[in-house]
Order: sequence, then structure tokens, then C-alpha cells
Amino acid sequence: LNAEGLDNSTLEIEIMSQKDGVTHFFKMQNRKFLETYRAATQTAAQFNEKYGYVKTKPVYTTVTKTFIADAIPESDKPKALRIASNPMFAGEFAAAAGAGAGAAVENFAVAKVWIEDGCIVCNACEGIFPEVFEVTDDTCLIRPDAPLDDGLKILEAAEACPTEVIKFDKAN
Repeated sequence: LNAEGLDNSTLEIEIMSQKDGVTHFFKMQNRKFLETYRAATQTAAQFNEKYGYVKTKPVYTTVTKTFIADAIPESDKPKALRIASNPMFAGEFAAAAGAGAGAAVENFAVAKVWIEDGCIVCNACEGIFPEVFEVTDDTCLIRPDAPLDDGLKILEAAEACPTEVIKFDKAN
């Protein structure tokens, strides 16, 4: 504070409260600051004691969120789609089909199968009917010369599609 040339300089003071999140910024000529500093009659603690600004602020903690699921534990069972056409789970679905399900649905032929825009490459269709559906890195394709005689499997693949982009026309 006693250095030469300070009278002509500018002083910048920034006061930040991490607890309150309040920032104050002061910019003044050093001459005015020195006058104010030398004229001060009390400390910050004395000021707070006199005017009663000793308030405790609540401390809020931010919860950390993550969108990554925990790993699935390893199992002895093979990984497979739990659907009626999968022979591994046929027994589970047979009981439900027989309990008041009505008459069995007759299989039908399909004239045309196509995939609309919006495939999310989930492999559900290829898992059900790999002879018809081929899943690539970014979409699903209908295989050339795909067998279209099993309409029930194509219907099952269309119903299993989460984005409902599998479409087909029944043969006459």
C-alpha cells in the first residue's frame, strides 16, 4: 500500500461467497481506496456483530445421476428372445394359448414384406425369422428370395418390433 505510483493506478476487487453464491466486484482509483481503507473504523467481524449478519445458509447437495444401467449378472441360461416361436420357451406359452385362447390361428402366405424408416436395429425381427429379416449396422433388410409362406412368423416379428416399422400384405 506504500509503493510509488499507486495514486494513479486502478484497483479491482472481487469478493465471492462460495456458500451464498454471491459475487461483488469493485473498481476504483487506488487513491480513493487508500482514503477509504485508512478511514475504516471497524473490521468485518465487528460489522457483522453490530448489524447481525450472521445467518447460516442451508447447504444443498446435488444428486449425481447416471443413465448407465448396472451390468446384468452372468447366468447359466443362454440368452434368447422370450417369444412363442422360440422352442426354448414354447412350454411357457403353450399353457397361455390353451387357456381360453379360442381357436388356433391358421397360417397364411404373405405377398410382400417391407421395412419403413425408423428401424432402431434391435434384432428382434431377425431373432424371430432370420430367413426373411437381415439386420445390418444401421437398418433392417428383407432378404432376397425370402420365404413368405409363414405369415404367422412374419406377423410375430412385426408385433415384436418396438418401432412398428415392419409392414406386410397378405397374399390373396
